[in-house]
Amino acid sequence: MLLKGKNIVIKGSGRGIGKAIAIACAKEGANIGLTSRTIDELNTTKKEIEELGTEVKISVKTADITKFQELMEAFMMFHDGLGPLNGVIANAGYSRMWTTHEFINEKFAEILNINVLGVFYTFKAAYPYMKMDDKKDKARFIVTGSEAYPNAPPKLAAMVASKFAVVGMQKAMAAEYKRENINFTMVLPTQVDTSLLRGKKAGDGNKPEHVLDPWDLNDYYLFLLSENANRIDNGLIFSYDFQEVKRVLLEAPSGKKENWEVFKDYFKEKAPKSYDNVKNYGKLVDFIISRC
Repeated sequence: MLLKGKNIVIKGSGRGIGKAIAIACAKEGANIGLTSRTIDELNTTKKEIEELGTEVKISVKTADITKFQELMEAFMMFHDGLGPLNGVIANAGYSRMWTTHEFINEKFAEILNINVLGVFYTFKAAYPYMKMDDKKDKARFIVTGSEAYPNAPPKLAAMVASKFAVVGMQKAMAAEYKRENINFTMVLPTQVDTSLLRGKKAGDGNKPEHVLDPWDLNDYYLFLLSENANRIDNGLIFSYDFQEVKRVLLEAPSGKKENWEVFKDYFKEKAPKSYDNVKNYGKLVDFIISRC
């Protein structure tokens, strides 16, 4: 198992992307800390993990990402129940759409509080409990970002501001903690079939074709949590480019997709724009190839 015995905490793990990550990590043998605001959703995720039969440890604690005290209490409990944390995923997010000059002030502030302060609070609360004693297997802090960086779609000024902010925050933290055996990385999805995008319709089986399922992102998080990614710091994993990798792999002749070294020239020819964002992540491409 890829993550056997590791202790991973996922914020926003009651539904959507966070739930998919939690289940995927448990399948790979990780002990899981589940946290969001809604206990019923967390218990549903816990039950689905238990039904896997992997017998991993599961710790559940509600916490509001905008309330630092609640996060401190949650991470203290996760440490007490699981042990030192190998990985923490800051996954909770929020957005609303308005023309900028009509944006409700309180909603703009709320989006920044959840998407920016929430990441800061999560890291600050988790830091004392992260396992930083092994240079060969560093602790991981992973943020769920968005294609809003760098694309900046209109009528989403608050979310765009927040997603640009967390990219800058990650860069600063990666430099600041470079000697402390913590790696910082970010997964930046395109549109995903979650309640954030489709409300109560999420998961109804009728999503547009271009919209990803939450579990389509699992490989990126699993790779970043694994020892394969020990040297990746301040990494930005754009899901569009790696979905292009998967698309081209399906079409590639068998002799062109054995590994990254064999595949890269073919991929550069078929998807030159994505190649520029992928070329420094050959180990991730190899990981994807191994799981296709």
